[in-house]
Amino acid sequence: MDMKDEPIIVGIESPDGTVKDYVQDEVIPFAGKQFAVLVSIPETEDDEEEPEILLSRIDIDDKGEEEYVPPTDEEYDAVAAIYNEM
Repeated sequence: MDMKDEPIIVGIESPDGTVKDYVQDEVIPFAGKQFAVLVSIPETEDDEEEPEILLSRIDIDDKGEEEYVPPTDEEYDAVAAIYNEM
């Protein structure tokens, strides 16, 4: 399998300190930045809950690694509109 075909899994920490895994669904370029659409991974195979969808900006940290951070309100609104039109 090609590396491009492998899913990107991202752990996002909630305000209460728990980490939940998400799979990167889409990457949307906007205003010179990259934004990831992240979809929650069900905890069990029988989980019938609707997946949670997050929008995250992809920044590059001091070590050159990708860091997923919350977008500003303006970025969120603009990128969500692009995603909804896809």
